Amino acid sequence: MGRFFSLRTLVLSAVTMLAASLAAQVAGRPSREALDSLLNPTLHPDASAILLFEKVREDIGTIYESDSVRTLRFVFRNVSGAPVRLTKVTTHCGCTVSSFSRASVAAGDTSEVVVKYNPRRRSGTIDTDAFVYTDRTGNMPAARLTVTGNVVNTDEWNHLPHSMGALRVKRTKVSIGKGRTEARIPCANVGKTPLRPVQEVSARYATFSVEPSVLQPGEEGDIVITIDRDALGTAAAGERRFSVVVGGVEGRISSRTIKVTIE
Repeated sequence: MGRFFSLRTLVLSAVTMLAASLAAQVAGRPSREALDSLLNPTLHPDASAILLFEKVREDIGTIYESDSVRTLRFVFRNVSGAPVRLTKVTTHCGCTVSSFSRASVAAGDTSEVVVKYNPRRRSGTIDTDAFVYTDRTGNMPAARLTVTGNVVNTDEWNHLPHSMGALRVKRTKVSIGKGRTEARIPCANVGKTPLRPVQEVSARYATFSVEPSVLQPGEEGDIVITIDRDALGTAAAGERRFSVVVGGVEGRISSRTIKVTIE
């Protein structure tokens, strides 16, 4: 009985300690209002009389996840009539980093805040802020700098896994079955300029074409490999396997080769 009582006491004690710990965590968690004030602080009431930015918003348009980091420059003038020094610039998204000079900016002089945006793994709408603090505004920001735009998820082409420069294709090995004369391979232009894939190397009894012949940016189509069975005749088994090298696209020959088997 004593052992049972001790065990029950230990369990009750552990439960009590856990409940107290959880209560402390909840009590220490900032309220929604406090969290919002950290993420979206109110500008200093005299902000516009201290720093005058040429622009406080920059729309970088539509970019791709694979694009390089975008560098944005926000130029400002000290209109306060006295020297001003930037103390910090805060961002609340891992996609942005900022830099600035910590030297005092004389009255009437200009300087800049540099904001770099990295689109990697950031598909979707861009709407992020950077808050600028000075020695004249204390714990209230003197400016809110906003970056907007849209990041396109490059994985939208994951159904076309093979890359030939800007040309993406479904597969690089095809088989033309008995009685058939062509094979079709879905493809797409994932680049930003029109693309005209052409035949670079093929067997004497096979032709290569693309439908449509010119792929516009973002357009999908088909690579068509057609064989002439009469010309093929009684070709040996070795001739029934050949490679087509795609031209008009970037990449090593090995990455631009389609292997064909005729049954």
